[in-house]
Amino acid sequence: MTLLALVAVALAGVLAILAWTQHHEAQQRSAARVAALAAAIDGPLEAFSEEASLTTGSHVAAMPGRRGWVMTAGAVPLAVVIAALLATRAPRPAPAPLVARQPDSLELLDMRHDRNGDQLTVTGTVRVRGRHSAPVTAVVTGRDAAGRIVSSAHAPLDDASLDVGGESSFQVFVPGGHDVRRYQVRFETPLGPLTHIDRRPMP
Repeated sequence: MTLLALVAVALAGVLAILAWTQHHEAQQRSAARVAALAAAIDGPLEAFSEEASLTTGSHVAAMPGRRGWVMTAGAVPLAVVIAALLATRAPRPAPAPLVARQPDSLELLDMRHDRNGDQLTVTGTVRVRGRHSAPVTAVVTGRDAAGRIVSSAHAPLDDASLDVGGESSFQVFVPGGHDVRRYQVRFETPLGPLTHIDRRPMP
């Protein structure tokens, strides 16, 4: 906006010089008309030439149009300067908030469990790929010997912000661990379930 204001001010200066020049020429023509009228009063009518008649007639008729054009053109840069000042003083819009999205991928690197009385603790490590990812939650479901669901629990990833490699960990405490014979883990975000890739080393 500063550059635009400088250009507008420069244009206004040029038009001001042009207006002054037109005004000066008008004064000269007015003085010439006065001299010509004085000569016409004192001398014969034949002293007027066709060129002098055209000069004193046509230019006088054209002056109001030129003066209006100069005034109109001079108002344009003034309006541009005012608009630039208003634009710079107007409050700037706040940046759009970042929209969370599903991670590009999630890899399960390690998972283990520990049974302590009636509680089953499942701990693991994952790698999350993707920028501005939505928060991930680990969900553990425990089943009995017949395959029936007997318990379920969930917990978010421990790290609020992922490290450089995108690795994070989770720890889920599942109640009723004495009835759990096998369990499974899945991951989800507020946007929906998240499919993971099992990268654990084979036993």
